[in-house]
This record gives sequence, C-alpha cells and structure tokens, in this order.
Amino acid sequence: MEKVLSLRFVKTPGSIPLPPGVSRQFKVFSGEESLDGAPAMTFDLDKAHMRGVTSIHLEAGPDWSLGRTAKVGTGSWDLTSETGVCIGRVLGRGSLKKGWKLELPGGGVDYELADPDSVARQTVRAMLGGDTEALVLLENGVLAGTLTRKHRDQSQGKKAGLLAGLKRFVTGRDWVLDIQQQNGGRELAGRETLIALASLGLVAIVNLDLSTAD
Repeated sequence: MEKVLSLRFVKTPGSIPLPPGVSRQFKVFSGEESLDGAPAMTFDLDKAHMRGVTSIHLEAGPDWSLGRTAKVGTGSWDLTSETGVCIGRVLGRGSLKKGWKLELPGGGVDYELADPDSVARQTVRAMLGGDTEALVLLENGVLAGTLTRKHRDQSQGKKAGLLAGLKRFVTGRDWVLDIQQQNGGRELAGRETLIALASLGLVAIVNLDLSTAD
C-alpha cells in the first residue's frame, strides 16, 4: 500500500484571536511542508461543534462551505463548492461502529472513517503502528489510510533525539489524515475529492475532540 498524501489538521490555539464570527479554526497542511507556510485550506467554524456552517478557505480559489443539514443524532453535512454545487455529504456515524461516512455523487465511491475495532485487527495493526488514538480510512470497504495523532516535528522531517523528544511536549500533537491507495486501485480524483476527504476528517476530529479541552 503506497502513501499518496498526508493532511495535517492544526487547531488555532485559543490564545490567538480568531476572525469575527469564528468560534474555532483548523488549518490544514499537506505533505511535509512547514507549518510556517500557507495552509492548503482553512476551516472556520461559526459554532465550535459544527452546528452551523463551516467556511472553507482554499489556498487558491473562492471559498467553499460545509453546512450542517440534519440536527438529529450525530447529523450530516453538505459540502458545497464556490459555484453552489453539492460535491458530497458527510454522515455522522457510518455503517461501522464509531464511524463517519463520506458520500460522493456520481462516482460510486464512498469513504468512511471507522473505529479500528470494527475492522479485522490483524489487517490494520501495521498501518496504525501501535497508535491507540486512531481511525482507519476505508474506500468502498477497502483500507485506504488512517487518521491518527502525530507530533508536529514528525511532519517536518526532523531527526529523532533528545531535543526533538523534548520539543514534542512543547508543540503537542495534531490529527493527521494519511491517504493511501491499493496497488492498481483507483487514483484520487484530484482537488474536489481531497477537499471532501479533508471535510470528512474535520467532522470526525471535531467529534473526537468534544470531550477534550481546547
């Protein structure tokens, strides 16, 4: 299984002022780029628990939006492009235990972030690398990646060592969505799919973080 792309979700600290009308903010960095650079996209939540409309500011191009459409249960969210077209829908709690599902119109492809306990443990053990805070990404039921917490210095390619280890306690950890692909499988369908997968990751992350302090 070959890794295609990593998306790192960095929550803006509560000590930094947010734009008017924004209660919570996540910046998404792709690949191994420095966190000092421009993010690939920024999610501005008008309500901290995603009960309203989340604005998606892209590095290039007009804004998109992720709007909550169902308020019962764990809810659902429609992803809308800058032209007002619905690109996909994120559903709270997928078909597997503790999961979130992404439906993309027309392509016949569904993605899901699922609790590893819902999937054969022997299959996912190597992918998770011992992480206990993790979900697995499924593409039409086939393993396609992971969502785990990772130290920030790991994303910037810094060597392990005493100083690096100490810095981890200072910089903390972020949720990282590693998107992978089976050999011979379908290629990721470009920009729209990546924004949709990032939106799926965001919904799961916000729900997972509900019980933790900012």
